[in-house]
Amino acid sequence: MRLSTLLCFSLVFMTGTSFAQTPRTATPPQTTPPPQTAPAARRPAPAPASRSGIAITVTDARGLPIPGVRITIAGPSDRNGETDGSGQANFVGMQPGTYRARFDGDKIVSFEREVLVRAGQPTGVDVTLNLAPPPPEAPPLSAPVAEQPPPSSAPVGPIGQPAITSILDVLDKQFIGKAPRRDTLLACSGNTRTMLIQLNDPLPERLYEAADAEYYVVGGEGTARIAGREMPLVTSSAVSIPRGTRHSFAKKGNRPLILLAVLGGEPCEQAK
Repeated sequence: MRLSTLLCFSLVFMTGTSFAQTPRTATPPQTTPPPQTAPAARRPAPAPASRSGIAITVTDARGLPIPGVRITIAGPSDRNGETDGSGQANFVGMQPGTYRARFDGDKIVSFEREVLVRAGQPTGVDVTLNLAPPPPEAPPLSAPVAEQPPPSSAPVGPIGQPAITSILDVLDKQFIGKAPRRDTLLACSGNTRTMLIQLNDPLPERLYEAADAEYYVVGGEGTARIAGREMPLVTSSAVSIPRGTRHSFAKKGNRPLILLAVLGGEPCEQAK
């Protein structure tokens, strides 16, 4: 063979082997992944309930609990309830502020006191009450009822606690603002009751049958109407009202009329 023929044969042989097809592998079908949903937004945790409140324990002079005492609380969050068998009563979810708590019951002498509630914490209050005297025994039906002599002296309420009070501090914490009237108990002992009275509206006419009243003008100006006669009042004025005398007060000008009132002659818990 010629050299050219041999080269062509080799080229044909190599070309045939070069174009040999290789088997194709099957390609798996393409699948579309499911759409992803956005995670649900987290709900904010509920705000914790207010822990501000009053936990009251009521006992007698011997330290024994008194159940069934009616409690009325007046202030930013009014509440009422009764002590349980352990002499306790709890009031929760109360706004911070100053409250007036009154204790009443058939077996006790009524009593009032102030309670300061602070934000975010319970306030514990221990109250010792005087038991009411037992009712007098009825005489036998067969025996004649003897005339009872008039009492030799007026009844006397329980003795209170010694206290020193700054009137300026009381006004700073419990100023009347635009309210029509605000009364603050400063002291209560025996037959003497001391109040701080702030007036924007006139004080309705009042009459004490068995008590004498003394008023001292702490601030502001106004008028006093005593037994139908009207008289001016200025700061530092003193007013004496004998028992059985009708009287009332009203402010003058833009400032509230502030009176220090001392009532004597009736048991402190019964004075109104």
